[in-house]
Amino acid sequence: MEQRLGSSSKDILAVRVTGGRNLTTLQRGSVDVSTEIAGWGSDLDPAIRPGVPRDKAPELGSESLYANIPQQRAAITIHKSTEHARLTPVFGTSCPPSGLSGKMRDAAYRHSEGKFQRWLTLMLANRVDVVEGVIGDLARLRVPNVVREMGLRSEWRYNRPGVLRKAAVAAVCVAVLVAYSQRRRRKLR
Repeated sequence: MEQRLGSSSKDILAVRVTGGRNLTTLQRGSVDVSTEIAGWGSDLDPAIRPGVPRDKAPELGSESLYANIPQQRAAITIHKSTEHARLTPVFGTSCPPSGLSGKMRDAAYRHSEGKFQRWLTLMLANRVDVVEGVIGDLARLRVPNVVREMGLRSEWRYNRPGVLRKAAVAAVCVAVLVAYSQRRRRKLR
């Protein structure tokens, strides 16, 4: 039986490899044609990267998947990928973007899904949203129940060594910060 690798029917190994996936460098060179393709690889310079034309032209491609479903109207801001021409017919509106985290999400969704800055901005927006939520709770005179919201009771019950390890690391970090601030305070006197 022939063993095929790659996208072409001509990519046949000369010698069968047991399991079919563990290739040596020499065997991989016999079927890997990526070195022969100009501009191969997503980690190349964006000017010659294969996905860049799609990144620059989101109107490419036809989206006929939802042809028979009526489009839901958006009363609030709904983010969508730049790679798609329109929103999906039905979408959630329970958590509209608001505050600083919403502005950060607006900025992030201007970039393609293939851009690192999009995902970093979205992760940072999530962290900012948590801080905004705590500030909102405090503004309404509600004290957040951190133990319950972070799942610390379950964590203690099912992962006690992990909790103790995290507590030890946090204690060391706090001790280092206290020692550093005291030392700095002494130097300023």
